[in-house]
This record gives sequence, structure tokens and C-alpha cells, in this order.
Amino acid sequence: MTAKLRDLVQDLQRKGIKLQLKINDNRQTMLSVKWEPHQTKVSLHRMFLSAPHNIMRALSCYIKREHKAIAPEIKAFIEKRRAQLDYSHSVDKSRLQTVGVVYNLEAIYKRLNKHYFKNSLKLLITWFGSSDVKHRSQCSLGLYYDILKLVKIHRLLDSRFVPEYVVEFVIFHEMLHAVCPAFIDERGIHRVHSAEFKKEEESFYCYKQATDWIRKHQMSFFLFQGRQCA
Repeated sequence: MTAKLRDLVQDLQRKGIKLQLKINDNRQTMLSVKWEPHQTKVSLHRMFLSAPHNIMRALSCYIKREHKAIAPEIKAFIEKRRAQLDYSHSVDKSRLQTVGVVYNLEAIYKRLNKHYFKNSLKLLITWFGSSDVKHRSQCSLGLYYDILKLVKIHRLLDSRFVPEYVVEFVIFHEMLHAVCPAFIDERGIHRVHSAEFKKEEESFYCYKQATDWIRKHQMSFFLFQGRQCA
């Protein structure tokens, strides 16, 4: 137990709080507090072992219910540290599917990585979903799992109907999430696309053509919802 974590526990004990503390290494819940009648159960991701004093103070206030909601600085801390986590080793690479009927994701990813990112990104990529468009009202064309360093591209794009520059743009968009991660703004609101992200996105060689194509076909074919997911 680190000194700052020990101070947190001692502060809570002085307030008469019976604490059950667990340090986890999971990929989903970074902070969980359950106030039960006879004890308070707290589960913290290991990232909190190196949290600064202001974060630990805010965490103490939240556990003591002096703050009704998780403080913005705690949310910002979690979001920043999440971007630094790497659980890509847990991905079963044998299950990744990069070769489609029309497009090869790995080949496109490598081309974009070289041209736009100087081969600096170390991401995984795969197809997901079904190419069947029947009864489909919406779908996400691309997803980025930050902790897994994994880009997932919907199989709806693996079609001769879809121009290659559109597939490239969706992959590029998801790759940008690794460079310009999500953040918590000054009001404590989770933001996926920063001003830097949008500026970099517009540097794509067919930005206008790709976004125009998606906008034109989104109602009749699918709804573009490029977003980050964890």
C-alpha cells in the first residue's frame, strides 16, 4: 500500500468508516464505491496507486459523501490514465479478421499509419458485425477500444458500393482516437472529439468527399456514429 493510499484509509477510519478496500486491474470499472449499512466497499483501479494528493483528497470526500458526485478532477484523472493503459496483450489475435471480401483492413491501416503517423501507432484492427443491412436503422461504422488498442470496422463497409476513400477515412478517424484521446472538460463533461482531433481529421486527403458520401447515404444505408468505446 502506498503512503497516499494509507493516508486515505486512515482519514476514513478517523471518521468512523469501516472500509473494505480492493485494488483491481480490470478494464471496465476504475472506481466503485458501495455504501452498505455496516461497511463501505471501495474498488480502485491500480492507477490510483500513483494518484496525486489532490485526487486522493477528492476521493476521500466522495467516499465520506461530502461530495454527492465524483469530482471532475477525478474523472479527468481516470480519463487521462485510461489513455495510458495497454491491455492489448489480452486480445486473442487469432480471432482478429482483417481480410474482407473487398477490403483488407491491415493493408489500409499500415498505409495510413505510415503516411499520417510515421508508423508510430501500434494498434490492432478487425472487422466486426454483419454485412446484412436488412432492418438496420443505425450502426457504428468504426469503434476504438482505447485500453485494448483495438480498432473495429463494421462489415457494412466491406462492399464495392462503398468507395475505398470512405473505408480509409473511417479507419483514419478511429486511429486518431489513439493520438487525440477523449477528455473531461472543465465542466466535468466527457468529450470524445477535441479541437485538435477535428483539426487532424480534416487533414485526411479525401475528408470532404468521405464526409459528404457518409452524410448522403446515412439515412438510406446506415447512420454514421463514429465514437470511442471502452
